[in-house]
Amino acid sequence: MNSKRWIAALAGLAGLLLAEAASAAPDVTGFGGLVDGGFVYARVRASGAVLDSDQYVGQGDLLYTFDNPGLAVQVDVSDDFYYGVAHRLAHLWSAGGSAFWRDDKGTFGFSGSYFSTDAPAAPLFAGKTSVETYGIFGEYYIIKDLTLQARGGGTEGGGVGLQSYYGAAGLTWYDDPDLAVHAEYNYTTYSSGHDWTGIEGNVEYLPFHSVPVSLYVGYDYANISKAHDAHGGDSAAVYLGMKFHFGSGLTLRDYQRTGAIEWTGDSRPGANLKF
Repeated sequence: MNSKRWIAALAGLAGLLLAEAASAAPDVTGFGGLVDGGFVYARVRASGAVLDSDQYVGQGDLLYTFDNPGLAVQVDVSDDFYYGVAHRLAHLWSAGGSAFWRDDKGTFGFSGSYFSTDAPAAPLFAGKTSVETYGIFGEYYIIKDLTLQARGGGTEGGGVGLQSYYGAAGLTWYDDPDLAVHAEYNYTTYSSGHDWTGIEGNVEYLPFHSVPVSLYVGYDYANISKAHDAHGGDSAAVYLGMKFHFGSGLTLRDYQRTGAIEWTGDSRPGANLKF
C-alpha cells in the first residue's frame, strides 16, 4: 500500500472515530446557564440598630429549554458570605427552581425557593432562620430594546412570619444589544412587621462576544416601616460583579431573553436580600 492509500485509510479511520465520539458525547442542546460573582456593601438601619455589612455573592443557574416557543425549567443555587459584624461570618444560602413558558414575546411562569442563614446576620436576622418563597413572574419583550417585568407571591418562615406577600415591577432598556439598563420597584409586607418598599437600578455591559462575561454595577434602596412599637428605618446597598453566560447567545440581550432567567418569582425586599 503506497503512502496515499495509507493517508486515505488513516483519514477514514479518524472520521469513524470522530463520528463515534460525537455519538457517545452527551447532548447539551437546550442547556444554558449563568455563574454570578459579586460584592455588596450595605448599610441597614432598623429597630434602632445601624450596621454596615460586606457581602460576597456567588450564584449559579442551570436552564433547560424544551423548545422555544415552549416550556423551560431552571434551578438556582446561591451562597452569600455576609459580614455584618467584623470577623463574624454568616452564610446566606438558597436553592430554588422555576418552570415557565417562553417565546419571542416574553416569559411567564412560577418559582419556589428555600432560604437559610446558619448564624445571626444582624440587623437583618437575630439568629438562625429559614424562609420559603413562592410566586409567579412574567416578562414582556414589548420591543427589541425594552422588556417589561412583573412578579408577585408570598413568603413564610421564622424570619418573616406567616401570610407575608410581595410584588414588584421592573423594566430593562437596551441602549445597545450589549448594554442593559435595569430599574425596578419592590414592595413587601411581612406579618412579623417591618414592611419594605424598595427601588433598585443597575447597568450591565458585555464587552466582548468572544468572551461571554458581562460586568454590572447597581444601587438598591429600601424604606423599612415601623412595626408595632419598634422603630422603622432604611437600607442602602451598592453592588458590583461579573456574570459568565452559557448557551447559544451572542449579545447580552440574547443571553437575557433566551438564556438563564434572572427575573423570577422570588422575593427581593431590599439590602440585596434574595429569598
